[in-house]
Parts: sequence; C-alpha cells; structure tokens
Amino acid sequence: MKRYIIYSLLIFLILSACTEEWLEPDPKSFFSPESSLVDKAGMEALIVSINKRYRHEYALTDQHDILGEWNYSDMSINGAPPASIMHNMETQMTPTSTDDKEVSSYWSRAWAGIKDANIIISRIDDVEFSSEADKNEILANGYFSRAYWYYRLVHQFGDVPLLLEEVTSPRLDFYTHTRETILKQIAGDLEFAVQWLPEDVSPGKINGAAGSFLLTKCYLALREFDKAIAEASKIIDGGKYHLMTERFGTTEPEFYEYPILNPDEFDVIWDLHQKNNKSLAENKEAIFVVQDEYLVEGGTERGEGAGKMRDTGPTWWHSAVLDPNGARGTTDNDYDTGLMMIKQLGRGVGRMIPCQFFRDMRWEDTTDIRYSHNNYFGMERYIYNNPNSDYYGQSFNGNFITDIRAWYPIMYNKLVYIDDSKNPKPNGAWSDMYVYRLAELYLLRAEAYWWKGDIPNATKDVNTVRARAQASQKETVDIDYIFDERARELYWETPRKCELTRVAYIMAQLGQDGYSLENMHENNWFYDRVMRRNNFYRDEVLNVSNIYRMLPYHVYWPIKEEVIKSNSLGHINQNMGYPGSENNISPLTDPNQQKPN
Repeated sequence: MKRYIIYSLLIFLILSACTEEWLEPDPKSFFSPESSLVDKAGMEALIVSINKRYRHEYALTDQHDILGEWNYSDMSINGAPPASIMHNMETQMTPTSTDDKEVSSYWSRAWAGIKDANIIISRIDDVEFSSEADKNEILANGYFSRAYWYYRLVHQFGDVPLLLEEVTSPRLDFYTHTRETILKQIAGDLEFAVQWLPEDVSPGKINGAAGSFLLTKCYLALREFDKAIAEASKIIDGGKYHLMTERFGTTEPEFYEYPILNPDEFDVIWDLHQKNNKSLAENKEAIFVVQDEYLVEGGTERGEGAGKMRDTGPTWWHSAVLDPNGARGTTDNDYDTGLMMIKQLGRGVGRMIPCQFFRDMRWEDTTDIRYSHNNYFGMERYIYNNPNSDYYGQSFNGNFITDIRAWYPIMYNKLVYIDDSKNPKPNGAWSDMYVYRLAELYLLRAEAYWWKGDIPNATKDVNTVRARAQASQKETVDIDYIFDERARELYWETPRKCELTRVAYIMAQLGQDGYSLENMHENNWFYDRVMRRNNFYRDEVLNVSNIYRMLPYHVYWPIKEEVIKSNSLGHINQNMGYPGSENNISPLTDPNQQKPN
C-alpha cells in the first residue's frame, strides 16, 4: 500500500531533510491519491490535514517555532543558557549549524504544506464535483495554503525554488526563483482564492477574509499599496468584522487561588485572549483561529497542551533568584508557601525575554489597558516567596539577580495565563490561537497608507487600534512607530521576523533611505531596526559564555548546506553573507520555468 505522500517525499527530503513527522503513523496515508482523491470528500480530507499544519508553530508543547520569529528580530531573545541555544547568530545560524532549530523546522514545515497544496492543485481536474463552485472552493484552499507557506519562505529565506505542480517522481534538479517572481505568483493565486473561499466557515477553516488578509500582505510586499488598502478595506469596512470594544464570552477565570488577578480590572483585552473566547461566533475580531483543544481532532498531539507558560515565563522559581542576603528567595516546592506564583506564573524557562525597549513601552501611556493589572505582569510584581527568606513577601531586588532569565515582564493575559484542570502542570495547557485578527489588518492598512505618504490615514488606523486599548491618540506615525504598535498589540501572535523582512525588502526595492537589493546583505532596514530596538543584540550582551550577536545578512536565514548539496542536478542558491553564496547563479524569473535556458 502506498502513502499518498510518497510522490512528493523526495523533494521534501531534499529541501528539508528527515523529520520525525515522517515516522509517525498516519491512518489516512494508507490510501494513495489515485484511490482517495477522487471526489470532494477526499479533497476535503486532505484539506483537514493542510489546516492542521497552520497550528503547529503556535501550539506545540515546547519550544514553539514562532519564538524564532520574535527572538531573531527586534523585540526579544532566547534567554536559555546552554551553548546549543541560539544567541550568537554569526556562529550559530549557519548553513551547517543545528543550533538554529526554528530555521530547519520552518523550512520543513513550509515545504510539507506546499507539497499537500500542490497535490490539490495538480489533481483538481481529475476529481468529480457536483458544481464548478465546489471545485473552485477546493482549489481556493490549495492556492491559499501554497501562498501562505511561500509568503513565509520568501521572507525567511528569500529566493527559493517555486514548485507549482505535484512532484510525482524523484528529482534532484531544482533551481531558485526570485522572491519577486514567487510573490507575483501567489498574489495572482490569492486573487482567485478570495473569490471562491466561503464567507462563513467553522473555526479553523479558511474563509474569504483570511484570503484577503494574506493578499493584503502580498500586495504590500509587491509595493501595490493602493491594492493593499483596497483589499484590507474590504474586510475592515465590510460590516462582518469589527474590533471588540465591549466585554464578551467567558469574562473571568475559573478560580482566584492567588492574588495575581484583580476582579475589578477585567476588560475586553482580557476577554479577547481567553482560550474559550477566540473561536466564539460573537468574537467579530477573529478572522483565522487555529484550533487546539483537549481531545479534539487537530489539537496538540502531546498530552500537556501548548506550553506557553514554560516558554515565555521567567525562571523566577530557580535557585539563582537570591535575596539581598544571598539566600534563596523563591521556592516552588509548596503551593501554599509559594504564595501565588507557581500555578498562575508557571515554571518558566525563559525562552522569550523582551528587550528593554519593549519593557519601556509600557510607560509611554499609563491608560493603555493592554498593560492593566490583569493583562500585564510587571517586574515590580515578582516577590520573594520563600518563608525562610528575610525578604519574604517583598519585591525582587534586581541588583542581586544576575540570571537574565529570572526576572522580566510578561504579557500575562495572552502568553501565560491558560488555566486548565486537565493539565495540572503549570505549562500553559490547551488554547486556540489567533493567526489573523482585525487589529493587525488595521496596522497593515496603516502601513500601506504610510508607504503612499498618506500620514493622516496611517495615523488614523493606528489610533483606531490604540483607542480600543484606551491609549492616547498620536498626532503622527512613521514606519517605526507602526511596528512599535504591532509589538504592543500582537506580541507573540504574528511572525515578527517575516513582517520586518518584508519592510526591508520594500525599502531595498524602492531604493529608500539608501537601501538597495544589491547590498541588502550588508545594509538593510531589518538590521538597523533591530539595532535601534533590541539592546541584547546591539550591546552584544553576554549570557553565561555566549553573546547575542546579529549581522546585516541575517535579514534572511541560511539554506542548509545538505539541502543544496543533495540537489545535485540543479542549483539552489545560498543567501548572501553565508558560506556558499559565492557559487550562486542568476535565479529564475519565469514562474513556469524550472531550469535555466
């Protein structure tokens, strides 16, 4: 019996190397494409698998891939101390390194998604449908998935091969296409998709608004700013979606075991990020929400749910947190003597530490409810909870804490607090996650207005998001402020690195502020932005024996050497700045061309 993925297995192995996913039993794979993809039901079964892939970067139990999108950019770093944890990108993010786990994981994940999408696209005419509308809806899902993963690839890795058909036989002859060629292809595919994706779908499926959301990003990347504004406005002004401004859904947690939360200060921002509210029909801000629920098909495979407490929380509980007398000031051995910190703060391991700029943004506007008592846990609220300490019950004294993982603020409502009695470990448990929500679309449209020089409308869209948060209104905004606002509103939610690289690419294409495509690996907006905002990379902060270092060419991640060497009959280019880029050849510019003339 054949696995339906066998037809594309070789390209996946070439482009991504082996992953454990291929070793896991998969009941649906007992059927070949010829026997299973013969009707709409068979195609819909494959779409279920495709939709599941969107969730993986957000909802794995440990070391979420999306942490790399944030930690390798302007707002945070991975604070874990082992030498194998990415700190120094010069020595650890290389074509041969295994320390940059998110790089290889994203590469594998994207090509797996493209593989399945191409099965649908290539076989669409072989399937019997009851109507042309049914056929086009299935095809639209395939186009969306391929566009979704290619959008990520070109902003993570730059120029990559463009595959528009299912690979049904062994191939070692792939060639690189330009990112511009790929962006034009997926924008055209999405223009078709948004016409046929349904308006109303069950949670976790792709609707027309999600198609328009992704198409807006593609238009931005292609410098089609008027089209980006029009596409975003279809959703923003269409009447179906709106920012949530009134409280809704499950409005309070199930318990108050410890005094972290203030019952008088719950608000709509709190409601927006509670696990039971993200997929509610009354949540008119949610556009695309991946599903992750206990014992629900498509949920996290492992038995503990998504470990956000563990990944995002500090190691306040660790013995390194000493009081001013040098004695251990915290304990995690007893819930009662632990006061309030164990169950509701978790035993974090510091894999996402915000930079100083992000911490200081809190003080820009004291009325911003995104920083309210329940939504944000500031550094002043960590206390010594060891009854044997002379400082029991007092706030941490930073002068005596040397471990950078031990003590930092957290966006408490969205990153840490996920109470679930099904998982007694304070890791974070199960929760649906936003992929696209309306607040980000306002900020994307603001960016499009800014590129056009329409600063009043750009400012208006940013202020709409700020008004919902009860933050002060700005008189004017620029691209840096728009991305500051994205951090305030979308911390941990969106692929941060991709969006920053997208702006760097636009700047280089337009020749703006002295940037150009020719020397993008030496001078680019992404790197300059990181140096302006992220003190860890700017100051090359030492963490145990490893410094945080980033260089301009890290605007794109490296393509692994094993991928390039395995493609022995073709040529996959390496990104400039990395070893091997001296062997690059001119990339292809015709989407239908697979080899140079």
